[in-house]
Amino acid sequence: MIGGALKKSLKNLPDSKSFLMMTIVFVFMLLIKMYLVKMSYNIIAPKILKDENAYKLTMTDALFLVIILMS
Repeated sequence: MIGGALKKSLKNLPDSKSFLMMTIVFVFMLLIKMYLVKMSYNIIAPKILKDENAYKLTMTDALFLVIILMS
């Protein structure tokens, strides 16, 4: 969905700027996904496990989870 809209808006830009913009958008989307995975796990896991000392995800853990789920 975002890819198609982004492609249309980048049609008039030179290739180097379009690549840079696509990379920035990809990294930004990855950071948003990482944050959402981290926060949702850290909120939900202690409730499901009924343990307040459950393992809390870090941003690195969230990054690997997002990469695994994207493939």
